[in-house]
Amino acid sequence: MSKKRHRESPNVDVQLVEIYEDLANEDEEIRLKAAQSLVSKLSPENVPTSEQVEKALNRLLRGLSSGRKAARLGFSIALTEILSQLLGPDRQGVPGLGIGIGRVLEILNTQTRPEGNVSGQEERDHHFGRLFGAEAIIKSMILFNSSESHKHWEQILDLIYELAEKKPWLREECGWIIYEAIQLLARQVFDPSYAQMVIDQLCSNRLAKTPDGISIWLSVQSSFPTVKLPKGVWHEEDPLHIKGKSALAKVLKEASESKKPQNGSEGSRQKGMWTSKLHFAWDIVLASFFERHSQLGLGHSNPPKRLNFVDFWFEIIDNNLFSASASEERKYWGFLLFSKVIREAPQHLIATVFSPNLMRSLLNQLALPERYLHRIAQKALRAVLVRVEAQPDTALIFVSGLMGSNGAINFDQATKTKTIEKLLSQASVTALRQITALFENFILQPGVVEEKGADSRRQLLADQLLCTVRSRRFEEVGLTREPDNTSWIEQIMFVFAKFGYFTFDLASNEPDKSPKPPFSKASQSLFRSRITSCLVHLISSPEGANFPYFVVSNIRMREGGLDVCQSLFQADANVRQSVNRAWKTLEKVHAKESRTKHDKRAYLQAFKLLYSLTILQVYNGDSDAVLVLDELKTCYDSLVKHSSANSDEASELLVEVLLSFVSKPSVLFRRLSEQVFTTFTTQINAAGLQAMLKVLETKESLAGQQEIFDQDDDIVDEDENDDISDVEEVNGNDTSDAATSDDNEEPESDGTGESSDNSDAGDDNDELAAFDAKLAEALGTRRADDGLNEENDGESSDEDMNDEEMEALDMHLENVFKERKKVMSKKVEKKDAKETIVNFKIRVLELLQIYVKQQHTNPLGINLLLPLLILIRTTTSKQVSEKACNVIREYARLCKGKALPITSDEHATWDLLRNAHKEAMRGGSHAHTNACSQSSLLLVKILVGLNEENIKDVIDVYANTRKQQFLDKRCKVQSALFSDWNNCPSFQRFSIPRIPARPRAWVLGDKLGISAFKDQAMTQLLAESASSSFFGVGGDIVEYVYTHTTATSKLRMPTADVVAHDFKTMQTSAAEYAEQFAQGGEFMTDLMGIVQTAFEQNYQGPLEKRGKYHETPKVE
Repeated sequence: MSKKRHRESPNVDVQLVEIYEDLANEDEEIRLKAAQSLVSKLSPENVPTSEQVEKALNRLLRGLSSGRKAARLGFSIALTEILSQLLGPDRQGVPGLGIGIGRVLEILNTQTRPEGNVSGQEERDHHFGRLFGAEAIIKSMILFNSSESHKHWEQILDLIYELAEKKPWLREECGWIIYEAIQLLARQVFDPSYAQMVIDQLCSNRLAKTPDGISIWLSVQSSFPTVKLPKGVWHEEDPLHIKGKSALAKVLKEASESKKPQNGSEGSRQKGMWTSKLHFAWDIVLASFFERHSQLGLGHSNPPKRLNFVDFWFEIIDNNLFSASASEERKYWGFLLFSKVIREAPQHLIATVFSPNLMRSLLNQLALPERYLHRIAQKALRAVLVRVEAQPDTALIFVSGLMGSNGAINFDQATKTKTIEKLLSQASVTALRQITALFENFILQPGVVEEKGADSRRQLLADQLLCTVRSRRFEEVGLTREPDNTSWIEQIMFVFAKFGYFTFDLASNEPDKSPKPPFSKASQSLFRSRITSCLVHLISSPEGANFPYFVVSNIRMREGGLDVCQSLFQADANVRQSVNRAWKTLEKVHAKESRTKHDKRAYLQAFKLLYSLTILQVYNGDSDAVLVLDELKTCYDSLVKHSSANSDEASELLVEVLLSFVSKPSVLFRRLSEQVFTTFTTQINAAGLQAMLKVLETKESLAGQQEIFDQDDDIVDEDENDDISDVEEVNGNDTSDAATSDDNEEPESDGTGESSDNSDAGDDNDELAAFDAKLAEALGTRRADDGLNEENDGESSDEDMNDEEMEALDMHLENVFKERKKVMSKKVEKKDAKETIVNFKIRVLELLQIYVKQQHTNPLGINLLLPLLILIRTTTSKQVSEKACNVIREYARLCKGKALPITSDEHATWDLLRNAHKEAMRGGSHAHTNACSQSSLLLVKILVGLNEENIKDVIDVYANTRKQQFLDKRCKVQSALFSDWNNCPSFQRFSIPRIPARPRAWVLGDKLGISAFKDQAMTQLLAESASSSFFGVGGDIVEYVYTHTTATSKLRMPTADVVAHDFKTMQTSAAEYAEQFAQGGEFMTDLMGIVQTAFEQNYQGPLEKRGKYHETPKVE
């Protein structure tokens, strides 16, 4: 038997194996670190042997063909660095290396050549490995520093062109490597002969008319002007020649020739497959146009034989990639190019890209989300928004392009996006001025001839301008008084005023300024309403009074100018005289405002606002506004121009004016009233407040609406007879005592109007039954729920009717339905009237809330309490009740400390307090009780503030109310009234000090001499201290403890410890113990000792000594 041969283990470099493993790692940092380690191992300083180098080259070049992880990336980096280090231009000689460029190329061919029967994937991996190896050799620059460099360069070119010819799916990568090689040659200023070889082989391999060929050709043409370019390939050897645009278009969209090339001429070579990625040739071509246009600028023309960007875009992009016959794949490329140009093109070239075919495709693809190219079209719009965000001045270009002749004026509507709205919100101030002028032209000529379509587009344009105003912060909408530098916000308002208050002469010699079609009345009304909407947003700005003034000023200027438009305002001489007089006053106010001191400037701004908006209302056709102008004149003369004795009457009149504004269903006039009312709160007198309270006392019904707005008396009487609502019953109970029945009080208590709703539902059923009865009577039939016992029912239903009977029946039915319509319209009228009064009351309550905020120390304010309490109880609207409660709550919150109203009529204040308690005894919701309690406490504060002795009578008032609660069954006061009084901290100083139970228990145990009792009280006291700040030591407790204990008492120790700890941690102040400090004595001695110890040591508080507080020492 032969002896088994011992196999020697191979000598494996474990570190080197790990390096190669890390070169394929997907983490870039690990790959780079491994490449650095390998390069260091083979550096000239380490004098590597020829065997080591060749082994490494074989391993690296073989690894390039591996599809494992990121092997190609890591191995190509290491290969490039090693070749550059050992064989590059800056190499250091390695003795006996014996490896040259030829050997490297030989290894490349050997290691990347597929051998035998390999799979398709393995073949592709070898092709990629060969391509990556060629790229690494080129980047290492080892080809251009030897005597045979041209030969080696030709070998590399042969290898790359062979791959491009053989594998069309690798052609773009091959072209990119050669393009990068041209750039490398240009940077290193190598011999142009290398570039000449590139061009020669490009043509010999019939790749010149490919996107890769265009890139290489343009690169050689710009970097090596001396290279001789072959003739017959491109027109005059320039791919961008103006006469070769058809061939350029066909090559760039990668379409194959329909005919075979003849006479050996070049034909375009198709790539072989479509990809969703743009070919890099587009970058080269576009960069050529961008660079040339940036150098030439707008004032120069392109070279006569080359395409300019406009022709390039229309011929190559728009008429090819976006043509009607173009495939979805070509259009996809087109959208990618559109996005690229939007991102990178110079600003003056952007307008070119909004070409007809592109815009048609963009609108179509954005219209529906299921369209094939919808998502790429959305990405194109995002590129637009990103560019505008970076360069706000470009907004005009994009708005004009998307909404211009090739786009759609209703672009946002057509594409279901908010692109235009976002562009307007991001536009610069300069761009906004130009965009507003552009929108003005769009409004004049919206591109449709039908009136309905024109109205729709004009509304859309007006809404977009309105959104622009709303999207800006106040500091961005400032006004300018320079005529040549009108702010964009003024410009928008002037556009609205021009189209809202004027009509145009269609026979004008300036057709561009004439509307096509003419403005309808609906459109003119729309523009007037948009002015109002703008002012709603702007009126609260620091220059809020200026905006309506400049609108009125612009209208007046156009009326007196020589413009092609004519005013729509038609009024008699008296109205025009009132307007002219008001305008003169307004101009005086505006002129006086700039030179008036700050304290009176607010009054002028308020009247400026009032005059401007009232004049605007006159132009809007509001006849009542003319009367308001005369009232404003009286107010202005009395309150501002010269303070007269009639200022009280003027104040009351101003309140009436503001109430008339508040009554309008307009947000603008509500804000106007609030702003002006805030300014004149100091001028509001008792009569003005009474006028506001009168509104709150109005019935929430049709009768109340007709009463407050002075409508026809006959209608009022009819409504009063028909509408017997809960509000009327409640108002009847307002002046009575607490002697109402439970049934009548119940609907008043919740204040939600449920009983009113129930009665309405009952009325609906009764009316429906009456209608059915009348209808059955007219038809001669019976209702479905009637009896079936009548003898003649069957006979009458079978009888035929003649023409006269049919006509009579028709008239009878017509009368029945007319009566039904009247009943229904009456119900709608009642409902609308109730909503009107409720909204009016809410607005008045908002004004009263402003008053109590500004004038809570004014004694007139306390007269608001009782009417508000009655309103909370009687209203059928929950909103009104909540608003009234908020007013009282805010009033009570502000009146504290010294900020109390000081009244001179103490007797009236006592009456208010008693009436507030009477109101509480009437019962109501919890909100009503809380409001009564807050009002009562506020009045008590005022009375006690006048004289502390009044607390005795206050207690009597509360005692009497408590007595009524127990003795009178009709008294429905809730216990919250008394609990709020007992817990009110403002009156605790009048009550007897309350000593906690545990200290009192300890004192009791001390008097009884029971140590266990005292320890038990101390234990419970310390247990409570774990979850609170001990037992709430204060001046009263300190006095109690030191009065009822001896100097050695264990209870004094925790008491002084807590006070010392509170002083150290700043949880209390000396004022709380002022009386005890003034007396001095034992407490001061104990306290000073503990405080000194606490500050000298790390004293954590009284709980750390809890074991020492017991009579029998305990270990804690």
